[in-house]
Amino acid sequence: MKKIQVSLKENSYPILIGSGILNQLDMLLGKYQVNKNFLLIIDSNVRKNNPELLKNYIPSNKKKLNSYYLKPGEKSKSYIELNRIYSFLLNNNYGRDTTIIAIGGGVTGDLAGYAAATFMRGVQLIHIPTTLLAAVDSSIGGKTGINFAKKKNMIGAFYQPKFVLTDTELLKTLPKSELTSGFGEIVKYAFLSDEKFFSYVIANYLKIYEYDNEVMQKIIYDSASIKASVVSQDEKESGLRKILNLGHTFAHAFETMLNFRIKHGEAVDAGVIAALFLSNEIGLLSTNSLSDLLSLPLKMKIPSRLKGLNKEDLFNIMLHDKKNRNQQIKFVLLSGIGKIILDAEAGKKAVFNSLSQMESIL
Repeated sequence: MKKIQVSLKENSYPILIGSGILNQLDMLLGKYQVNKNFLLIIDSNVRKNNPELLKNYIPSNKKKLNSYYLKPGEKSKSYIELNRIYSFLLNNNYGRDTTIIAIGGGVTGDLAGYAAATFMRGVQLIHIPTTLLAAVDSSIGGKTGINFAKKKNMIGAFYQPKFVLTDTELLKTLPKSELTSGFGEIVKYAFLSDEKFFSYVIANYLKIYEYDNEVMQKIIYDSASIKASVVSQDEKESGLRKILNLGHTFAHAFETMLNFRIKHGEAVDAGVIAALFLSNEIGLLSTNSLSDLLSLPLKMKIPSRLKGLNKEDLFNIMLHDKKNRNQQIKFVLLSGIGKIILDAEAGKKAVFNSLSQMESIL
């Protein structure tokens, strides 16, 4: 079992990664002094794909234990679903000595995390990611929240877990589409990292689809290490942490336009492609470098439904992105691998040209 520490001024915690480590859950609950009144918030796909999970690995040393099953998909990240969780907690007499364990992907973690952050002004939280995307990204860093008014993550809080437990065995039942979605975030980390990791991902990306455990663990560990390092330096996104939004300004607009009928990682991969074109469009990235860097995100098949989206509507959605300041769209762009430019601004024409170029190669 490998360990990565997210070191914060308050509420530091470990990310634990390994194969078959879920059977150490009981030990870890004791080691990290977790409250023993448990609510498991579980993606219903987990029950379908890992039926033995709940039978064999639910906490044994407990006072109270209940399970709340969540429908998969972004529509569950809603105020309605959040209220149902609050009601479930109250109806089952949970108090401040509660631990919520989020077992699922990014939607489950975001929603369960926000419920933990706000119920009785905060109860303990543990993440057990069961998708590649959650393992490399969304389970780390404490961002929690729900969608509102058809906009992504508009209501939320920074709230850190007691620990993150990533058992790569849980990823073996994932459909190929979920691996592709996770690959979208891995692409982002390859650009945030260095030439060595970038080259490793290009050379080994097909092994992700073969569930190669060595490759899977290395890519998860390296991606999680990057995020943990960034979050440790900038927990609440006042500066450095903004680099983690590479591709996301475009991606969130794509998701909104398509009413979330696209996986987040697919939107991120397309968003990174658009960000590369925009970096070139405004003179940050040479045309030769652009061609080389596109080789990675183009390994992934982007849904054809991204073609033909109304650019004016996309631009207007981006104008309402929560990362903006002074009514200016703030992009994360780059001039090379590991060379990230924060709070970049670009005119509408440049943005439209970038979207057109992205469409032309999908």
